[in-house]
Amino acid sequence: MARLKTKSFIELIQNLLIRAETEGMNYHDQMVQIAFILIYHKVPYPRIIELMHLASESVTRRKPRVGEIEGIVGWAGQNEGVGGKHDFKRPSKQVRRNQDIIDEWRSKGSIKTLMARSGAIPDKSEVILKELFEQDSLLHLSPDIFRDHIKTLDEWIAEDLTNMQYLCPCSFKDRLNGRLAKNVLQRKYVVFETDDLPDDWDGQAGLIERLAQEQQLILICWSGRASLHAWFRVDGNDKSIQEFENLAITLSGDPAVIRRPAQMVRFPWGKNTKTGNQQQVIYFNNG
Repeated sequence: MARLKTKSFIELIQNLLIRAETEGMNYHDQMVQIAFILIYHKVPYPRIIELMHLASESVTRRKPRVGEIEGIVGWAGQNEGVGGKHDFKRPSKQVRRNQDIIDEWRSKGSIKTLMARSGAIPDKSEVILKELFEQDSLLHLSPDIFRDHIKTLDEWIAEDLTNMQYLCPCSFKDRLNGRLAKNVLQRKYVVFETDDLPDDWDGQAGLIERLAQEQQLILICWSGRASLHAWFRVDGNDKSIQEFENLAITLSGDPAVIRRPAQMVRFPWGKNTKTGNQQQVIYFNNG
């Protein structure tokens, strides 16, 4: 890919930050994406920091906090690939959502019926983690999208998990390589989430019910905003898992969440910091 000129970089960053301001997008998240773009173009880290400071001067929404840009660039460098385009294998044939199938299953959904089939729902995050993972599993939990700590399940449980907001639905090989796709050890779960049906829990339930015909539905966690995060235990070979992923995308699932084992999802019984809502578990069945 051709390298962009310095002027182009500054204009690119300014445009993205101004867009964040005018469209109400999350300022911090936009800066993370900018850091990923510049790292992808092989810009040296000190120059990335300099360019981002220069571009931020044109933004009136707010100024970066002391050390904020430096922290973002360091975090993005550790997680190169996780937030980019190359941390999962793309299917040979592009999968697209199918509105006819979405409408069919959406019309059949009933969140009340689905929740009625739930088993007893643990009211503590620690209990759910013990159900989902082995005690020596290396896991990523975080109160925000910027930290990259990997610890064993036992070590996490020994801490206060009250303010956790995210986790990765996989286990990792080691602590040093962090939340990188290449560091994923085992993928036991695929998480389905769609933002296309805001506040329509019945519609989301219908799509989840269709997916539950293919793989075991384990858990449903409310994001604290609009969507439901449905966890499916995936058994079988790579081909059968990819077929399940394809179906989930056909049903309007978020491809980034579905395809990437290391993608962060909402932490059960955690707290959505944007809304202040608890991320309630509304379905659990690990039998």
